[in-house]
Amino acid sequence: MEHKQAIRRWWNSIRIRMMSMLLCVNIIIIAILSLGAYSIYQDSFIRELAGSRTDVLRQIAERSRQFKISLYTLSNLFESNPTFRRYAEELNDDNQEEFFTLMDTTTRQMEASFLQPELDFYVVYVSVSGIGYCSRPVPEGYDYMDPRLKVWNSRVVEAGGEIVDVGSYRDRSLGTASFSAARSILDEEGNIVGFLMINADERQLYQMYADVIRDGSNIYVTNDMGQIISSSRGGLIGFSYFNMSNLEQLFGGEDYMITRAEGEPVLFTRYYDSESGFTVFEEAPLDQVLLPLRNIRRVVILLAMLTLAGGILLAWHFSRRIAAPIQKLRDDLHDVEHGNLNQTFAIHSYTELNELSRGMSDMMECIRGLITSIHENEQQKRRIELNWLQAQINPHFIYNTLFSIKCMVDMHRNEDAASMLTLFIQILRGILSTQEEMVTVAEQMESLRQYMTLQQYRYEHAFDSLIEYDDAAANCLLPKLLVQPLVENAIQHGIDMQSGNGMITVIARRQEDSVCIEVEDNGVGMTAEKVRQVMETPDVTDRPHLGIKNVNDRIRLHYGPAWGLQIESHPGRGTRVVLRIPAGTQLPAIEEKLC
Repeated sequence: MEHKQAIRRWWNSIRIRMMSMLLCVNIIIIAILSLGAYSIYQDSFIRELAGSRTDVLRQIAERSRQFKISLYTLSNLFESNPTFRRYAEELNDDNQEEFFTLMDTTTRQMEASFLQPELDFYVVYVSVSGIGYCSRPVPEGYDYMDPRLKVWNSRVVEAGGEIVDVGSYRDRSLGTASFSAARSILDEEGNIVGFLMINADERQLYQMYADVIRDGSNIYVTNDMGQIISSSRGGLIGFSYFNMSNLEQLFGGEDYMITRAEGEPVLFTRYYDSESGFTVFEEAPLDQVLLPLRNIRRVVILLAMLTLAGGILLAWHFSRRIAAPIQKLRDDLHDVEHGNLNQTFAIHSYTELNELSRGMSDMMECIRGLITSIHENEQQKRRIELNWLQAQINPHFIYNTLFSIKCMVDMHRNEDAASMLTLFIQILRGILSTQEEMVTVAEQMESLRQYMTLQQYRYEHAFDSLIEYDDAAANCLLPKLLVQPLVENAIQHGIDMQSGNGMITVIARRQEDSVCIEVEDNGVGMTAEKVRQVMETPDVTDRPHLGIKNVNDRIRLHYGPAWGLQIESHPGRGTRVVLRIPAGTQLPAIEEKLC
């Protein structure tokens, strides 16, 4: 529990709270600036990278266009050859060998004279009568890729002799994924007599851009229907992989976007070639794309950490500077709590704290003035109360003594009266000769001897007395006439004067830091109820009660509530009154009483 309270006090410290606040603000600012700057730089980097990749895709599109143009050119050369057209219109079983020879010769001539000798192509022709030709050796039963058996036949027929791009498809017999420039051959009346296809292996197109493919990236060359013509992923060739209208909406007019492919974020870029109708896409893993940013990210993190460390130092410094005068004010208040009323709260700091310290200094000045006034008033009050109490004791003693002397004179016991008068004068001289309120134990014990001798004259030696005190207690101070009322009560109300064997004992001893004075008699004693009444409910008309109560009140006024009288009494067995006071020679300071 104490540990939790200590942690709570530490956390509630204004310095810790201020430092925490500054750190939080610092962290938030650093996070916003770091993340914001990195995000802006990342977006700019992606935009620039996408632009550079778009240029690469443009080059691929140009190569793909040239690949397509080459096949188109070959197709036009065949279609414009009159001999080819004549044989195509009249092709039958009788002249097919001549046709095949023509086709082989023409194909070899084109291979030898074509501007792109590295282009590896082959020619396929299928007549409507079912006669087929291929410039490459084909296995028995080869269907010559008869368009009549393909899903793209309708497109070729509808084109009316114009070339139609046939997306790459797998020719399982020849083991190729071919791109074909296909067209129908028409007679003079516009009837289809056959189908001509100039084919090239898709891998030739792929080799044109294979060297620019990034690690982990995929490139797709598609036609206007989204069918993949060529790709780094050979298994997708020929499939309608993309929905072009949906992609247009996703790109939103841009040439790149961040999307997900197979659950991973990718940078998706594109380039559309209007001349060929091809669209080239690149799909690059985003983590690979952002690989160059890792060093920059490390630098950003390092700068953020250095900035945070600097922020921590600044927060510690400024929180210390701000909290220092407040802590000084707190320490000054602790000094006041521990009794240092001379604290001046001399703080020179911020305007608000300066005003607060001046106000507290003025308040402490007022408090010191009030304490001084209270101290003086308390001293005056204590003197008045002590004088009042003593005034009640002294007349009582004087009255009894003078009355006893009168009785002696009336009984013509002049010598006893003279002795009593001499003792009475000595006692009065001891009381009135000095204005000091305090006397030593030795002086008070000697005054008690004189008082008891005086009383023995009065009561015709009906009791004996014993007064003792040790050297350690002799010089201790106590108020005047403090013990005498106790002895007077023992004489008047404790001793049975008729028995003639009364005994009063007064013993003063030093006990560590206190002085103990015992007044004991062997008289009639008191009940416990009577003792309680004597100590707690004094009656001003009851002189014995007043004397004992006054003594107890005087002790408490002098020394505080921890000191006073204790009465032990039993009916028929006497009374013992124990008086305890501190052994010092100074009164308790008024400031300590007030605290």
